[in-house]
Amino acid sequence: MPEITGDKVKKYNIIACPGCYPTSILLPLIPLIKKNLIKTENIIIDSKSGYSGAGRDVHKKYKDKNLYESLSSYGVGFHRHNSEIQQEIKNYTKKKFSFTFTPHLSPMFRGILSTIYLDLNKGVNIERLEKTLNNAYLKSSFVKILKKNTFISTNDVINTNNCYLSICKTKYKNRVIILSVIDNLIKGGAGQAIQNMNLKFNFPITKGL
Repeated sequence: MPEITGDKVKKYNIIACPGCYPTSILLPLIPLIKKNLIKTENIIIDSKSGYSGAGRDVHKKYKDKNLYESLSSYGVGFHRHNSEIQQEIKNYTKKKFSFTFTPHLSPMFRGILSTIYLDLNKGVNIERLEKTLNNAYLKSSFVKILKKNTFISTNDVINTNNCYLSICKTKYKNRVIILSVIDNLIKGGAGQAIQNMNLKFNFPITKGL
């Protein structure tokens, strides 16, 4: 993940780029987990993706269903990206952690919106989360932290390599919701690969993007 791994990719000739769902999920989570700001026992992640994320055979799989006017869950509890999310969280905390990740296929071609439900550690407030994310991505060309309580949509990032993040208050003082949006085919796919290539070969990070 370019924003997290940075120049470390220069040491390797084979680079595995993150999946699209984990990109939208881990970009907001990793800085908060590193700073021990959130409880890690029960992170809830609800993600919705355009049907381009389901692969080329999606039209065959859904030929008897109305793909373009329905919302459907899949991979509930055991989606293949669970292991990738688990691997990366484990890299940044020694505490016990658990999360529930449910992906959904939505009637749009591209884009991912991940809604992440978090409980705060004692003494932590939303302003501290906002400051931490801003500091983490201060020099990032692609990760943008929006003003808290901003409602965002996939339309904000379509055809870009951007990830937009918004931290939202809830009616519970110790609980927040983070909204994260990316284009699954760019930031969650080919664009991220180009970003890693730019890091590897010392090109400007935005070259080709």
